[in-house]
Amino acid sequence: MTCWLPYGDGEYPLELSGGEVKNVLEGIPLPVAESEEEEVARALEAPIDSAPLSELVKEGEKVCIIVGDMTRLWVRHHVLLPPIVDALNRAGVPDRDIFIVSATGDHREQSPEEHRQIAGEEMCARFPVYDHRARAEEELVFLGHTAFGTPVSLNRRVVEADRVILTGGIVYHFLAGWGGGKKAVLPGISGFETIMKNHSLAFHPEPGRGIDERVRAGVLDGNPCSEDMVQGTSLLGPDFLVNSIINEEAHRTAKVVAGSYLTAFNRGCGYADAHFGVTIDEPAELVIASCGGFPKDINFYQTYKTIYNAHFALREGGTMILLSESREGMGNDDFASIFHDYTSNPEREAALRKQFTIGGYMGYHSAVIAEKNDLLVLTEMEDAAVRAMGMTPMVSLEEGLEFVRQKHGAIPPCYVMPHGGTTLPRTGKR
Repeated sequence: MTCWLPYGDGEYPLELSGGEVKNVLEGIPLPVAESEEEEVARALEAPIDSAPLSELVKEGEKVCIIVGDMTRLWVRHHVLLPPIVDALNRAGVPDRDIFIVSATGDHREQSPEEHRQIAGEEMCARFPVYDHRARAEEELVFLGHTAFGTPVSLNRRVVEADRVILTGGIVYHFLAGWGGGKKAVLPGISGFETIMKNHSLAFHPEPGRGIDERVRAGVLDGNPCSEDMVQGTSLLGPDFLVNSIINEEAHRTAKVVAGSYLTAFNRGCGYADAHFGVTIDEPAELVIASCGGFPKDINFYQTYKTIYNAHFALREGGTMILLSESREGMGNDDFASIFHDYTSNPEREAALRKQFTIGGYMGYHSAVIAEKNDLLVLTEMEDAAVRAMGMTPMVSLEEGLEFVRQKHGAIPPCYVMPHGGTTLPRTGKR
């Protein structure tokens, strides 16, 4: 049988016999809403576990709408905002009482042009847009501690608003379980110390034992990072949520959920999981995975998503053959430096426990997976860069398959993942 694996702007044919392919792991394609605006309006008219916005707000109240930053352009906030504002106006809240905060977390501040890309020209012309600044102590309010010991300091403007509306996009997240929902608050509008303490929960409580296995994509309950985020968000008590699920291939909205920041979000997670999650009976000795082509394989920082997803389908000690063009190289300084500045995973773990960065963590986890398995990479990156990550460069798929034959004696029944960046294998253990 022939499987076509995306690579950059093209694709590679993978020729295997039927007995050599255990399964091709693909999610269920997402629909595309005929009218994105009507899909948002539909969700607003039928909120989940919440009164409609028209009953939650009243004239004279200051309303804050939280949006993402430039790293979340795919959410299409410019589609979500106009129907939300229309609902607020109809409820008696004038434009002068509405403002927007960009949940930058600890990311950089943004330009007016970037605000227009996020929220849309009309919204930026009508409302002030403020960037959250995680390290500006004078702009934060301390609200208390979570049960995990996280000191929760949040953006003062948001805390002092009468009503807070969260927007965002629902997608798998390797720390929070799912992106969207409470992430608009923690880390979105949280102080630097709050963010660092929450993210440190990704590690096992005992130093030297690496990652806490309870912290994983698709898992909310029992996930310390996720539960800590929920507790931190509850100290604010957002009034309403509007979250989208996006068809990334079409760059269009597939589904919108609105209502309670907990139950509406959970409903949206279930919808997304039904499309992107794939159940497997057991891990395999071999996984062959493509990121899904450009732009999902634009750099190796983005490739982490595929490595992460694919490793759930791989038996420890097995082989992963990975296709990632990575035309822009590593793609993230923190991701690259975790390989260059440290020579072992214990050293990387110790460094991240002192100063956590998302990019560094993604690099560290990639190195941990590579240390436990053989990762063979077809890429345009320099061989030395691949080897620095503990992985093996290859010049062709056939070279990788020959390695497998030498290691395993034959091609063992394998999983093929043509769109590994968006497909999450799941077993009963998960």
